[in-house]
Amino acid sequence: MASFVDKLRSAMGMKKADEQAANAGAFHALSREYLACANEAQKTVLFQQMCRALPDTLFLCPVCLEGDNPNAAVHDKNLLATVGAEKLYEAQKHIIAKGNPGYRLKDKKDKRRMYLRTLVSQKTKEAWVPLFTDFTELLPVFGQNSRVAIISFKEAHQMAKANQGLIINPGRDAIRLDNSELKKVL
Repeated sequence: MASFVDKLRSAMGMKKADEQAANAGAFHALSREYLACANEAQKTVLFQQMCRALPDTLFLCPVCLEGDNPNAAVHDKNLLATVGAEKLYEAQKHIIAKGNPGYRLKDKKDKRRMYLRTLVSQKTKEAWVPLFTDFTELLPVFGQNSRVAIISFKEAHQMAKANQGLIINPGRDAIRLDNSELKKVL
């Protein structure tokens, strides 16, 4: 029998903590399957399933804080967390920590405004917000010279609206979600 709190969560469209935990690795498993798939029809189905899993997914994101010089290297091993990330962190910390070279979750909140770093395509000059599934994906692109935050997909989506979209794990196996696709996800 559902508790009053569970009924209230359901009425508000919120998921139970155990349901979020069960969905924790769904995007990661689906993205691996999607990238390995050669059948276009199956790839379309997998892409749709990945998009449904995104709202419950946590990512790493290189960031700048208010007052930072965006062109200067920053050697900060504090892992910043957004409000939405804190809700998902316990269920997903084992996923995003893969390859962590020593970053630690920061205890105190930094009051400065956080800005997501972008990657600009040399061909099209479009700015994309990069998200990473874990440190093994982030470090080859940004190294250890950038501040890193954990962020929920919903928050990244909101903060990235001024750009072309989100690019997950930039590189050979990148998954691009432009703004028109992002409107369908949430």
